[in-house]
Amino acid sequence: MGQGKYAKEDEGSSVFVLLCILVLIVGIVAAAGMVMAVLNYNRGGDAPININVDGSDSGGSRGGNADHSYGDSGGSVTPWRQGQSGDYLHYDETIWTFQNGDNDNRVIYIDRKTRQHRGHFIDVINEVCQIAGKNCEIVHSNWRDCWFDGFPQQALLGRWVDGCMGFSISADRVRSLKFSTSTVKATRPVLLTRRGNPSGVNADNLNGIKIGILAGWWADAYCIFRVTGYDIRDNQVFAYNQDDNLNTLVAGLDGGEVDAIFISGGLPRATDGSLELVREFEPCLLGGDSMMMRKDSLLKNWWDPAFNKLVNSRAYREICNDIDDPAAHGSKPGNSAADTCVNL
Repeated sequence: MGQGKYAKEDEGSSVFVLLCILVLIVGIVAAAGMVMAVLNYNRGGDAPININVDGSDSGGSRGGNADHSYGDSGGSVTPWRQGQSGDYLHYDETIWTFQNGDNDNRVIYIDRKTRQHRGHFIDVINEVCQIAGKNCEIVHSNWRDCWFDGFPQQALLGRWVDGCMGFSISADRVRSLKFSTSTVKATRPVLLTRRGNPSGVNADNLNGIKIGILAGWWADAYCIFRVTGYDIRDNQVFAYNQDDNLNTLVAGLDGGEVDAIFISGGLPRATDGSLELVREFEPCLLGGDSMMMRKDSLLKNWWDPAFNKLVNSRAYREICNDIDDPAAHGSKPGNSAADTCVNL
């Protein structure tokens, strides 16, 4: 009898323990379900991404406009939510940063009233980030922070920014860095001299001709060799630092230090009529102005598909029209829309 009593007590204790374990498991499963529901709700929110790349709350003159239609879908979409394949993107908290300076031309300049960046590059960044569903910001710095004297600089190597906008794809640069698809058409280099060509500069024979170039630019001695076939000597090349209106280059011409200057045809030239075009050459570049980035960057993975979608949209035609529109960017010097936009 005594053994039966203890046996029943042991059996009751086991049942109680099993019930406690079962209640604990049910509680854990219920708590996990609640956590997953909260996470899924937070990730699937419909709040739009504000792309403040030009200092405005909506991401610029066009960046915050949700009425743009992209591709051939025939209707308006919300670009910050719809992916390239039609799937919907989750909110991306990553902030992508892009360097821009002040070239005071149609592609990039500082607005005198707002003191914020404006220009075709800013319009493109706004639209691409909106299509891709990315949170983007502009970082103001000198272009030399990205590339100078044949080498990448601290803005990219030090990870100040994710990309540097408006750098042409050259053979020297692709050795160290990676580029997006060309954002604008490749620019033709030009050989200029003083009015009347007193030095008798002949593009077919540069032997003994002293040529001024801009330090750090793609229109360099290597480019001269590619477009002319002449392997120019070091003592024939004079590198000048860039300043407004190419004053140092023109001063070098006027002072007789150089006989000609070799520059990008897209740069603003002196307006006093002191320069004469010797020849405009075919591009020596591998591609036009692009987004330049580190080789380990994932930026290209989403930038290129979004930019290609933009190029085939009504929004791209509008921002290209703004290049020539005096009410937008047309009052600034620089290339026309036909010489800038990749599909015109």
